[in-house]
Amino acid sequence: MLISEAAVTTDRARRYLGQLCRHLEAIAQARPQMPVRVEWSDDTGLITLGGARCTLQAGAGALTLRAEAPDEQSLQQIERRLTDRLEQIGRRDQLTVTWNPPTADDVA
Repeated sequence: MLISEAAVTTDRARRYLGQLCRHLEAIAQARPQMPVRVEWSDDTGLITLGGARCTLQAGAGALTLRAEAPDEQSLQQIERRLTDRLEQIGRRDQLTVTWNPPTADDVA
């Protein structure tokens, strides 16, 4: 399983988590052929896109994303889609998403 992570600096992590999940859920309902599933609460979220998934965690000062996929193409696809959507809805706050491999502590 391939993994990448991003920590998006924001004081509104919970707001953006909910907004991103609601947005993707609306897309999934409008396009049932798209393999998207979304679950979330105030502080956590799970987005599944085909064989890839991303967990979200709203914390103090950051929204943390962790993407997992069986292959590079699926990983890049979920990274790209989540980056595009999150940066679009966070454009007023100039949110930026930068994906990185997990740290050694996270892999162990």
